[in-house]
Amino acid sequence: MTDQMLPGLQLRPGQISKRVITVGDPERAKRISELLENVEEIQRNREYWTFKGIYKNKEIMVISHGIGASGAMLAFIGMMKGGAEVVIRVGTCGGLQQDIKAGSLIIATSAAREDGVTDMYVPKSYPAIADFTVTQQLLTESKKSKTNVFQGVIVTHGAFYGGILPTNTEYQAETGALGLEMELAALYIAASMFRKKAGSILSVDGSALAVLECAEDNDPDPEVLEKTVNESIQIALDAIVNIEVSNL
Repeated sequence: MTDQMLPGLQLRPGQISKRVITVGDPERAKRISELLENVEEIQRNREYWTFKGIYKNKEIMVISHGIGASGAMLAFIGMMKGGAEVVIRVGTCGGLQQDIKAGSLIIATSAAREDGVTDMYVPKSYPAIADFTVTQQLLTESKKSKTNVFQGVIVTHGAFYGGILPTNTEYQAETGALGLEMELAALYIAASMFRKKAGSILSVDGSALAVLECAEDNDPDPEVLEKTVNESIQIALDAIVNIEVSNL
């Protein structure tokens, strides 16, 4: 490994903690960092903000990855080249099933790869799957929450707005997918390629099916979303410190 700066993150190999919480929103990364002790702001470059601190005597790094799989993949690969061994994405998604309401949580066991990016890295038939140990730890910690928690497949889609061509989102829902978001498949594929552990917990902000025709109709209740996101952050932090990493 060279000592060259990692693109995007603007960090050097070996500078990244073994345990990483990653989020799309830089401000959310800053908010999570405030739950840590001995916090340092390590870097801010474009949408990639990096903080380091201590949680329950374990070193944690919090890194934002921005919106969309392309830029997020840049961050995910950088994290893993830089030293991350376990990465948990804390994000939001739209629900794809009638019983998955705003305020629910989804622990994503795998992701359908509709992102438009991961096909450039691995064969189309290769699945994007969470690490079993990470998923089990997230499920264990989520049992302490009073929020409805679902586990299963989500869809990572490359487009926020609809275009001329139809999407297959309704078919994905009919098949059993639980939620729709924009980055997770990239994380799972990056983790697989670099032999790392990854998982995710997602806060549902509403029905994705209800806003397929008009993305602007998505208007989540801020209080419900904040409560759910706070719970997901706590679950992720409590989970990641209980996942083993190397002693090197």
